[in-house]
Amino acid sequence: MKKRILWSAVPVLSALPAVLIGSLVMRLHGVSASAYLQNLAALLIPGVGFGVYLSVARPAKPKAWHGYAAMLACLAALGCTFLDSGTDGIHRWIQVGPFALHAAFLFMPLALAGMDILFTAGKPHAAYACVLLTGVALFLQPDASMSGALVMAMVPMLWHDRKNSVLYGTVLFVLFVLAAVSWLRPESPEPVLQAEGILELAKASGWRLASLLSLMILFCPFAAGLFRTSSRLVSAANLLFYAALLAAACTGTFPVPVIGSGASPIIGYLMAATHAIRRLRADESGLL
Repeated sequence: MKKRILWSAVPVLSALPAVLIGSLVMRLHGVSASAYLQNLAALLIPGVGFGVYLSVARPAKPKAWHGYAAMLACLAALGCTFLDSGTDGIHRWIQVGPFALHAAFLFMPLALAGMDILFTAGKPHAAYACVLLTGVALFLQPDASMSGALVMAMVPMLWHDRKNSVLYGTVLFVLFVLAAVSWLRPESPEPVLQAEGILELAKASGWRLASLLSLMILFCPFAAGLFRTSSRLVSAANLLFYAALLAAACTGTFPVPVIGSGASPIIGYLMAATHAIRRLRADESGLL
């Protein structure tokens, strides 16, 4: 029981340093309190919910319909970004009252969980179809950093079906082409200092090293799963996904996940970490 409670706290504890340091940096630079208060709320409110879920729910074999539901939710969310004219022709957000949710940051981790479940449940062709549709949606938004992160995540994820080398290679090639074209025409709205420029703000206030260390802690839930046979691929996929997003943020005007302003990346990360920990626990129980 104590071990289960300890594991349930991992997602929140992994994100806590980045959220706290990001909030402190924003406060030091006079950013509106609403920007960092929403980060704290996004960590604590969903984080407690996911923690309770992990501590109460027993490990079980994933069911195919869970994977279908996760993928449909992601594709629907990405589709909803095209319901308005977007920002300068860029479609990445869903407006919910006063909040603008970044659809990919919020739902891509759910999509990765859905793909993992579909492969595990023996539905590889459905997983491939969902992967391609997701890649096309990110290309059309357009979102170069997410397109690149999807390719990186799929290298280990599609290894679930490694025996089908032709389909594996074809899907990866299509995703790579979509990502490459996206990077040749990276279109971004005007950068927001507390989102895309949060690391520069941290450097200016003497918190750069601490901010970088806090971002490294984000990988802990995924690194733990690398040492378990059944959870290795999804853990590697999430690790490469977030590594690619951080690399993109350091080389272009893209949001820095979790530490920057915005609730969507934090909630998305909590979902990714929760799924990784649940898979790890199921692996330990011999259910996968």
